[in-house]
This record gives sequence, structure tokens and C-alpha cells, in this order.
Amino acid sequence: MGYIDDEGLHEARLAPEFLDGARGIGTMSGKVPNDHVIVDAQYVGEPGSPSAETRYASRPAAEVIGWRVVCECSTPTSYGAVSNWVSDLLVRVPTAALEDLAAGRIYATDDQTAGWLDDSREDVADLAVKIWREQHLAIPTALGRLERARWSVESAQRALDAAAVDARTAGASWDAIGRAAGMTRQSAHQRWAHLTTELV
Repeated sequence: MGYIDDEGLHEARLAPEFLDGARGIGTMSGKVPNDHVIVDAQYVGEPGSPSAETRYASRPAAEVIGWRVVCECSTPTSYGAVSNWVSDLLVRVPTAALEDLAAGRIYATDDQTAGWLDDSREDVADLAVKIWREQHLAIPTALGRLERARWSVESAQRALDAAAVDARTAGASWDAIGRAAGMTRQSAHQRWAHLTTELV
């Protein structure tokens, strides 16, 4: 199961992890045993041709030591992911009695682990989304708002400059322009005289 932010710039998933750091790639196939996690996919042959196939590398689900929330991050101007974010490890525990989601300890059978754990357990899905939103999305969301606010200010500044030039070109005095812009005549002149190509 995957999660996408409201702007479509962040796509996260809960990835099973092995002791050596290898992770499941977030796909399933009838070509691998049900108790395995796919860790790699190789595309062989010409796309669209009858001989094209996908070959999978998989590992036993019993070897999964935990999960990480993995996010592929892009920007409004990029095509595809430009960076990745990875959460701390959510540790797999051997019995249900040891599970403590708040502490990042999850119990899952091999069957659950081989599939999408967050698809079969709503509580785990909620935890993954909470981690993703609080530890990762909060920063880019706030920075995105800040960047959009800056763009708005810059756009408003350009509109203000253009309006001041238009007013002066139409014959308005610096005193009238200053009053309309909420500043003194002298401040208006200092700010916009160079844009009106006056020699004053």
C-alpha cells in the first residue's frame, strides 16, 4: 500500500527490511513464493514484446527484521523522485505479546510480512502515516507554504512596481503615488523613480 501527499510530491510506503539493510521494493507477484518478499526486479526484453518479462529476486519473509517508512520525494518542477526519506526502523518482534506500536515494535506473521502489512493491519497503516506526516511531511509542507508565500510577495511587489510606474506615466505626482502606496512622497520617489527613467 502506498501513501501520496495532497500535492502529489511525496509517495511513501512501508518497506520490510532485512538484517543487511536490503528492503522489499513494494511489489508482489505470482512468480515468487507466498512466503517471500521481493527485493529486486529486472525487466528483460523489449517493452511490449511477447518475450518481455520481469525477473524477481526475493528473500524469505521470516528473515525480515522490521519495517521502515520510505518516501520518494519530488518537486513541482521535477520528473520523478529527486530524493528519498527513510524513517527509523520499526522493529519486528517474535510474539504478539511483545508488540507495542507506540514504541515502534510490531508483530507480524510471515504471511503478513510477505504481503503488504499495512494493507492487512489498519493500526500499522495508521502508524506508518503518522510517522510519515510528523517526521517527514511537516517540514516540506511548511517550507512549501513559505516558498509559495514568498512567490506571492514577489508577485505583489512586481505588481506594485508596475502600478507605480503606470501611475507616474499617467501623470500622477510622487505625492499622490506615495499616498496610494502607503508611504511618503520621498520614499515613493526613491523606490520607483529609476523605473520611470526620469532624470529628476
